[in-house]
Amino acid sequence: MTHCRKQAALGRRVTAVAALVLACSPATAQTPAEPSAAIGLEEIIVTAQRRDQSLAKAPVAVSVLTAEALARTQIVSEEDLRSAVAGLSVRTGLGSNQLNYSLRGQSRDAYSGTRPGVLPYINEVQIGGAGGSTAFYDLQSVQVLKGPQGTLFGRSATGGAVLFTTARPTEELSGYVSVLGGDYGSRKLEGAISGPLGGGANLVRLAGFYQERDGFQHNLYNGETEGDLERWGGRLSVTTRFGERARNELVYDYYQSDGESTIGVVGGLLPFVGGGAGNPPFIPIEYLYSGTLTPLARGTGIGTLQAFVPPEFAPAAPGFYDAYFADPRRSSAGIRAVLEEQQRRGPYVVESDARNLFESRNSIVTNVTTIELSDVLTLKNVLGFVDLDSTLSTDSDGTAYNIVSTVDAVAYNRQFSEELQLIGNLRDDRLQLVTGLYYSDEKYRFSQRGEFFDLIFGGQFQINAFELKNRTLAAYAQGTHRLGDGGWSATLGARYTSEDVRKIQLPEDSIRLVLGPNPPAGYEYDQSRTYNRLSWQVGVQNEVTDSLLLYAVARRAFKSGGYNGFLAPLVGSAEIAGDGYDAERVTDAELGVKFQGDLGTVPSRMNLAVYHNWIADSQRTGFSLVLGNPAALTVNVPKGKIWGVEFDGQFKLTDRLTVGGTANYTDATFSADTVFINGSGQQYDRVPDTPETSGTLFAELSFPLGSAYALSLRGDVYSQSKTVTNPRSQNSQGTLLPSYTISNLRLALDNRDAGWSLAALVKNVADEVYYTGGLPTGEIYQINVLVPGEPRTFAIEARYTF
Repeated sequence: MTHCRKQAALGRRVTAVAALVLACSPATAQTPAEPSAAIGLEEIIVTAQRRDQSLAKAPVAVSVLTAEALARTQIVSEEDLRSAVAGLSVRTGLGSNQLNYSLRGQSRDAYSGTRPGVLPYINEVQIGGAGGSTAFYDLQSVQVLKGPQGTLFGRSATGGAVLFTTARPTEELSGYVSVLGGDYGSRKLEGAISGPLGGGANLVRLAGFYQERDGFQHNLYNGETEGDLERWGGRLSVTTRFGERARNELVYDYYQSDGESTIGVVGGLLPFVGGGAGNPPFIPIEYLYSGTLTPLARGTGIGTLQAFVPPEFAPAAPGFYDAYFADPRRSSAGIRAVLEEQQRRGPYVVESDARNLFESRNSIVTNVTTIELSDVLTLKNVLGFVDLDSTLSTDSDGTAYNIVSTVDAVAYNRQFSEELQLIGNLRDDRLQLVTGLYYSDEKYRFSQRGEFFDLIFGGQFQINAFELKNRTLAAYAQGTHRLGDGGWSATLGARYTSEDVRKIQLPEDSIRLVLGPNPPAGYEYDQSRTYNRLSWQVGVQNEVTDSLLLYAVARRAFKSGGYNGFLAPLVGSAEIAGDGYDAERVTDAELGVKFQGDLGTVPSRMNLAVYHNWIADSQRTGFSLVLGNPAALTVNVPKGKIWGVEFDGQFKLTDRLTVGGTANYTDATFSADTVFINGSGQQYDRVPDTPETSGTLFAELSFPLGSAYALSLRGDVYSQSKTVTNPRSQNSQGTLLPSYTISNLRLALDNRDAGWSLAALVKNVADEVYYTGGLPTGEIYQINVLVPGEPRTFAIEARYTF
């Protein structure tokens, strides 16, 4: 009964909002309003349903940032997107260069080895991983689709999709150049030139950028700055027209990044005893690294060290222990004192002994061929090739002790995809149909050296080396049919997917070397499995007026199961310490209201969505002892439920003043939360990377200065409530990301006739200290690490457009 009352109340709230919007709108079904472009707000075109349509007419929750909006809101990286998209979080992992989108409770835990719940695309090609595959320059738009995407897009996604569309070649000669300089040695040069080539049959666009910046952190261990970056990229776009009905759009994108990561700092220590319910951490770091300041601390540390080594090494333990802490670069006060000192000085002054390196080389080719077969049928082919290479070395404990560090984590991701679509506007435009076939062949090869516990006579190391392969075949169809002569229409879609997943434990892998050339019974070095799933979508929408759209939609999508490459190749699930995990399924229901028109005399745009997700077999990380060593396993939490409300709006109060913002509320829980890992029950009682509330307010004021010049001032304020980095409250110390509020300002002078502009930019005006993610490894060795966000920065940008 309680559940029914909640659903009824939810329905009443949505109905009330719809009624309010109807009451505010002067238009009716018999007297349609003028198009939005005529009332002061530009029409925004989206491709959320694989065809061009107005944002106001798309019956799905989608946020869109045009090229102009990206510049006005100072969005220059994936992390910046969270301040402009209601409900979107961008989490960092091992360091600032490991990014993962989170939307409506769908994310990816560290060490799980699963595919992200929110997938990125470039020009309709899915690019495999999370963020960081291209750069934010010369983009036509960024679209964020919310909720399960199981029927229309290349790969099924349970949380949503982020669509990057690069700027297309132009019919006439045009382009721009931009120069930016700021504090922390920030320098950026960006530009593009575009126009016809070869008599007009070919349109070409060449764009590129170069950027460098010093890091934000000072490392007391070596006196260096951490987080320096240097990156550049180039993009060639060629559009070829074959008569009036056929064209080909080829884009080659190259991106290179060299530098370092912002280092995570130790955020907390999970107590070895008295830490609450559940098992204690496997390694008592606070005892092993207890220091030498007092006899008790020294005796505790030496005794713990002797317990970890063979008896014949025990007599040498006191001498090695004392020599270790005699190094002036390491605190002799022990790990607890290190935590307190780090919290006192803040995250921008660190003590890290590990190598800090991040390199990336990415090549992406997209080729879209469109042939108009007739006035009502279009054939479209989307071909993609993705080559992503990266190398990462970083400190995983955030201290001057080498408790754990990642050395030369080398990842190679190769993907080829082919998609053939047939798009139709049939039955006198009453039926809009998209149907297609999709194929993808992906290979991910990974190797890294992990170094641990240098206090145990110099430490230990482990090599992880594996290869994951994925071959996907899918067929889909989705249609929207207008019902009668009014504004009602219905949507029905389905997709059948078959995914072959394979894991190969490579010969150099430490676990394979221990097990021997021939795997023992129950182990396999080469495993594979096929996942066949049906995704679907059903919806109904009512275009009440030209200004108002109401819709309801239900969807189902899945993430295929697979294998955790970091784990011993024991056949089976985490329940028996195996490396396999099952597919995750998300089913949702969403109600939405979209309005674009006049509220009284105020041109306005508003979007409201209320949703409920039912999650089965959520893919999460757990910890246990495997082959006598602590390890991270991938588990399936049986059930979860998430519901929330998302709103965004824009209001042009006068010709000079525009205001707006976003708001998000999310209630996320695991409803069946006990999981057995290696025979032991563990409770999953919180959904990570999902703040309960978040939102943005902005105001933009413009002043004409004569006939040629204009001065504009824009301010944005983003705020989010607290969230966590792991799904178990058992590991609570140092896994909390506190709530924070940051603000940005942009002051610009434009001469549109001459084509130049000059802008002053300030990000994080109040210099707020906040955290964007971290590494929750407290259940293994007590330490949880948090990665800080950027401090206040200043920049000046000059831009010329022709």
